[in-house]
Amino acid sequence: MNDTYADCYALLASCFQHPDDAFVNAVEDGTLAATIADYAERLDIDDIESPPEFEESPREVYLRTFEAFDGEYAPPAESAYEAWWDGEQRGILSGPPASDMENRYEALDAEVPAAYPADHISLLLEYASLLLEADNREEYAAFHGAHFDWLPAFRTRVEETASSSFYHWAVQTLDRITAAAADDLL
Repeated sequence: MNDTYADCYALLASCFQHPDDAFVNAVEDGTLAATIADYAERLDIDDIESPPEFEESPREVYLRTFEAFDGEYAPPAESAYEAWWDGEQRGILSGPPASDMENRYEALDAEVPAAYPADHISLLLEYASLLLEADNREEYAAFHGAHFDWLPAFRTRVEETASSSFYHWAVQTLDRITAAAADDLL
């Protein structure tokens, strides 16, 4: 079960990265849908729909949804949704969650990719995937509790600001999978 959640997290991480040609092809040719359906079946998770195709240029939709390209957006980074060191919520990046993730990556002797803040949802999912692959359930439970509590607010923000049905699906699926993981693994 850990390996399936790990694989699922790694796949979901790709949904929140800048879409490259391979990812767009996986959406268009049904590979993403088939893989998500397989993971959901193996994990006994109901109500996971197939991802819709992009209605417009995937890059433009990504930028509009997550990077303030054109109006309201949903930052895909935990710091924007969490209280900072002084207990205030600022809605900006590079807060305590990013600092924690920088320390975690440093402990692995890994670098945070320059394209994303350290607490970007893709990096959080990839890190959680590593913990599950290593069968470190105790550390995963602590990580899940510390770094996934903001996901409902992220989902709401995407649903309120994004017009892309693909990213609505992505946050709904993320919410469903992480909730199932909490039920199964914590």
